[in-house]
Amino acid sequence: MERPVKRRRVSLDEHESDAATSSAPEDSSSTPPSPQPPHEDGDESEKEIAKPHLGTNTVSRIKSKKNAPAPATQLPTAQDGGSNDLPLSIQSSIDPSSTRTFLDLGLSPWLTASLSAMAIKNPTRIQSAAIPPILQGRDCIGGSRTGSGKTVAFAAPILETWSRDPRGIYAVVLTPTRELALQIYEQISAVGARQGVRCCLVTGGADQKAQALELGRRPHVVIATPGRLAEHIETSGDDTMKGLRKVKFVVLDEADRLLATGKGSMLPAVSTCLDALPPSSERQTLLFTATVTPEVRALKDAPRAKGKP
Repeated sequence: MERPVKRRRVSLDEHESDAATSSAPEDSSSTPPSPQPPHEDGDESEKEIAKPHLGTNTVSRIKSKKNAPAPATQLPTAQDGGSNDLPLSIQSSIDPSSTRTFLDLGLSPWLTASLSAMAIKNPTRIQSAAIPPILQGRDCIGGSRTGSGKTVAFAAPILETWSRDPRGIYAVVLTPTRELALQIYEQISAVGARQGVRCCLVTGGADQKAQALELGRRPHVVIATPGRLAEHIETSGDDTMKGLRKVKFVVLDEADRLLATGKGSMLPAVSTCLDALPPSSERQTLLFTATVTPEVRALKDAPRAKGKP
């Protein structure tokens, strides 16, 4: 006959076996869990042995990750360096073989620092092609697809020359829609913030009287849709007109749409705006477009004013 101590031990083993198989059918091939190593504290050892474990037939809902893609890395910031934080359309416009920087293009350190703070560190093709001749005082027609950095291509040289002689209404930018005007307004304001550039947004859908007052204060850069600026020209006082007659830069952004003829043409309003500005011989004219239309090509072939570089 077995001793009482051994009978009590058998009773404990049977209880543990029932607890381990209560959630799964019997399986003669299953092996019991390996015993936990003994601890110095006897109570802690018993707690470890009493831990429950999954049955042998439990089905995991976690799918295999053998073919899963690598986890996405954190998006870069302006402080990370490089150009990966730019939109893909701008990244594809950067020539990877080019080593030119914005300083090489003739921009001042303050301006390159402002661009760098906006994660604009390497010039795109349109920027490399347009900025140097604009800084030389030449007119420019830039053709490049949407999202290739055309705004910086004309805004950077304008702000560079303005910083040398900051006065009055220095530049007028015409663009066909309120949305585009707002984008240009925000970008020029951000780039020129360190130097205190003042921009004025003149578009439909806003208080015309408030716009007239702001134009009267002679902001440095006016970003406008042709129709609304033409209304101001027709109704503004002499102070505003005098300011517009001293403009040094005129930009036609999305020039193909501004110069298009036919139904709904903006050309009459554009003509009204240009008539109020200095003649072409006394200003720089910059045209940027994603599509070189016959109207844009005609301007390219037009005779140049005497004395223009």
